[in-house]
Amino acid sequence: MKSYFHNVQASPVRDSLVNGLRTAKEVLDKKPDSDVAKVIHIVSDLRAADWGEDGDTLRQLLTEYTTAGIKIHLIDVAYPHRKESDRQPRSSDNVSILEFKPKSRVAARGQPIDFEIRVRNSGAAELKDVRFEFFKNGQRWNEVSVRFASLPPNQERTEIVTAATGFDRIGTKDNPLDRFNIVTAKLAEPEAGGLLADNVRHAVVEVQERLSVLVLEGQQDKRDKQKGDGFYLKRLFQDAFGGINWVDGTKESLDKLDLKDFAAIYLINVDSLTEGQRDKLENYTRAGGGVGFFLGPRVRPAEYSKTLYRGGAGLFPVPLATEHTKPLTDEQKLKRALVLSKRLLTKSPAVKAHPALVGLYTGDRGSAIKDVEIERFFMFANIDMHWPVQRIGAWQQDKAVQELFCLPNDRPMGDFQGASRDLLKKLKAKLAEPKFEKYRQYTDPMERNILDTSGSDLPLAVLATLYDRLLCDQINDGDPSEPILREMWLQPELTDLRAEFQRERDKVKFGDPLYVVKQFGQGRVAVMTTDAGGTHGGIPDVQGDVTFTDWPSGTGAPGWLAVVAEMQKYLAGGAADENRSCGSSLRIPLDATVFQKKNGETRPAARIFITADPNKMQPGGIPLDRKENGNQPLTSTPTGPILDFTDGKVPGVYLFTFTQFTGPDGEGEKPSYAAFAFNVDSQREGDLKRAIKDDLTQLAPNVPIHSAEDSSWVNQLKQKRDDFSTRRWLYLFILLVLIAEQAMAVRLSFHTRPEDLDLHAPSAAMAYTHGALAPVDAEVAPLPPEPVGF
Repeated sequence: MKSYFHNVQASPVRDSLVNGLRTAKEVLDKKPDSDVAKVIHIVSDLRAADWGEDGDTLRQLLTEYTTAGIKIHLIDVAYPHRKESDRQPRSSDNVSILEFKPKSRVAARGQPIDFEIRVRNSGAAELKDVRFEFFKNGQRWNEVSVRFASLPPNQERTEIVTAATGFDRIGTKDNPLDRFNIVTAKLAEPEAGGLLADNVRHAVVEVQERLSVLVLEGQQDKRDKQKGDGFYLKRLFQDAFGGINWVDGTKESLDKLDLKDFAAIYLINVDSLTEGQRDKLENYTRAGGGVGFFLGPRVRPAEYSKTLYRGGAGLFPVPLATEHTKPLTDEQKLKRALVLSKRLLTKSPAVKAHPALVGLYTGDRGSAIKDVEIERFFMFANIDMHWPVQRIGAWQQDKAVQELFCLPNDRPMGDFQGASRDLLKKLKAKLAEPKFEKYRQYTDPMERNILDTSGSDLPLAVLATLYDRLLCDQINDGDPSEPILREMWLQPELTDLRAEFQRERDKVKFGDPLYVVKQFGQGRVAVMTTDAGGTHGGIPDVQGDVTFTDWPSGTGAPGWLAVVAEMQKYLAGGAADENRSCGSSLRIPLDATVFQKKNGETRPAARIFITADPNKMQPGGIPLDRKENGNQPLTSTPTGPILDFTDGKVPGVYLFTFTQFTGPDGEGEKPSYAAFAFNVDSQREGDLKRAIKDDLTQLAPNVPIHSAEDSSWVNQLKQKRDDFSTRRWLYLFILLVLIAEQAMAVRLSFHTRPEDLDLHAPSAAMAYTHGALAPVDAEVAPLPPEPVGF
């Protein structure tokens, strides 16, 4: 009998059941033998997640193989052991660190830095007082800790962890890679019976003496003057932010500088870019850089749309209208001043959880705070002019583009008078029924107010506020009418009408985008459709200087400071896939003008792997295991070299040293560095619930399922001829099942004493407890002759 065992749990990267079945069949097909039965044994924990994700494919493969005469056996080696009578097998509870990441990919030496930790309790019981500890470069980081008072069953919780003094280790000439500081989060008290691998998570932060931002201004003649484009932004960066080095530049700087040296790049009132400048900026962003735009009157919209937006393929997130809005008249400014309403709006509460805004709406430890604490300043942000965005094109369906803030609608009130009148007639007809009588004392005065306002020349924001008060879905001021109106709109007869009112309210309320962001490659882009507070002359039909906004300098300045502070954190925050899973592909485009000679020549990247294994804990911390991993060739593409790395299969931090070419002909060389953390896919691995019997019966019909606790089924594998070869096969099979079960038990921490495993399967114990990966696949091989008397 030819038998093939496949252990799908013997690696930090889960080898799925689908791959296990396919790989097993490939091995059997390499040695066809029509006279010998073929059997595949899948050694697994038979988790519900695997069968839920790949159920249809598994059923198809199992049917195909059994039809071809291949016998499939599923061996469930998870603990507690599966019972024949169990419809729903028991599973161990488990706590997982789903995500652990710094809020900024680069940090200034000695400056505070925030980390976000997201954890999940996949068990059936609430957990109290769950504590996590942290390590910096392997040493216990006593300054930083977090404690979850409660982790409800099957729920996630997120906390912000602040390191007040940040990092003090930076790279030196002799040790340039010291700039990368490794931070490890660990569950302080591992749960009994849970998965050990998802109790630990690594992150990496590059630390510089001072962060540098490159700022390109359109009005060079006003640089550093109060009327200049970057005056308020520079003052904010230098006075309010610590550790930031402001580098003045022009758009020509993009041709000359190594953009990797900057934590972020800002373009303020810049008219346009050449294609070469655009390409360098895009390469910088794709590799994890951050770019911020503040628009102004010098912007050439056709060039932005053609060169930077490029039909949605470019880094600029939106197409601009052909011209910016006209300056407000004194009468319009007076009317606006008389209306007490917010001048920056969010279309959905979900937007406030976006990484570019979440810091505005959360406290020091990530707890939610009332919107009013920051949004009260939005009532004083005067955005007099801006660049409208064309509401057409690919950007509206692009999930990488998010509209964070928009302006109030500034169209004439008369445009909405007819729609208001028609909706109110429908509502009045509905509420005429006796069952709605108790609501009319609140709706009647509101209806009259809306009707009167829609016929006035007041700013449209007044009408939007009245709609909000009628619908009561976006406000909660504590007015006695609010719960009554919410109850009214829940009546089934008003479902469709409520949706009509909401659509009209949104038309009335929301105007052009003000703050738009885009994920571009591994990097981030932020666009303000107004400027950064400069003063401009030469606006057509206007005498003297004109300001687009007084937001950075007026009474709304505290709101501007907070928004831009979060913007800087967002842009310096780096890649979107900080949560990389072991085995995932890392694909980083490199700037061809820097990392590739004119003849196409590149240098492979030198690789180093560093990990902190919590199983090797010492009193002072976790020893770092550093290994030289050889060279990583770069992939050549028409757009330039690419780092295409697929060997991040063990949790830890992977460091790369690249070669940059300098000089006209690339005769000079200098090193460049990057680091990336890989972790166990805790989102997928952490839920230890096991597939129920009914699902397995449906998806794997006629496939026997065995428990490692019960060996009676082994008789099915006996040869017809009872000789020494039969006993060798049985002996080997039992031994392999025992090793697989015990090795998996240690990997999943189902047994708490490694010495128990050492007694039964010492080779497996050594492989798993000392960090070596056990073989994933093992084909049964002939044994040496048995001794006499066996």
